[in-house]
Amino acid sequence: MFNTNGENFMVIDQFIKDTLTREDSQLKGLITNLNENDIYWQPRSGSNSIGWIIWHMIRVEDMWIQFFSQKQTELWESENWYARFDLPKRGTGFQHTPEQVSDFPNLPINLVLEYGDAVRNNTLAYLQGLQNEDFYATPWADKPNMWWHDFSIINMFNQLLGELYQHLGQIAYISGLKNGFDAVPSEYGTPRS
Repeated sequence: MFNTNGENFMVIDQFIKDTLTREDSQLKGLITNLNENDIYWQPRSGSNSIGWIIWHMIRVEDMWIQFFSQKQTELWESENWYARFDLPKRGTGFQHTPEQVSDFPNLPINLVLEYGDAVRNNTLAYLQGLQNEDFYATPWADKPNMWWHDFSIINMFNQLLGELYQHLGQIAYISGLKNGFDAVPSEYGTPRS
């Protein structure tokens, strides 16, 4: 695509892909040097740990892409991730009580990230298959009783990207609370390219 001066500019799908790629890189950079105690440390009882936030981020992405956008079973269920984690088939952490957050198990972070990679690969494959007009489709328009019945695919990506980056900031903050300023990589907030 070109702007009015005839110069190339990024199309929606490439912007979303680049934003997701940067988010993944920043997430993995933030947790690279964290141990299990750091990942499941709670600033106080009932508050989110880094591990819980990462699990929640992945669950939400899986829900938005599989269930909302494609009306398919989430990978969490279809690939039996819930069984590997010994967690319920349903639930993304949305509306978890402080007790549920405190009782959340210390899942092996490498396995959580493996689930995350499967979800992200699915997201990128879905994104690659979209045409420009698909971004304005409302998959649930036929269900007026659903709160998201008039939510389009572009609205969904807007919501997803906003939430992912919000939680990324929370992870950086919690890491800094636990381990000090140096716990956050210097390139976290400053893009290099």
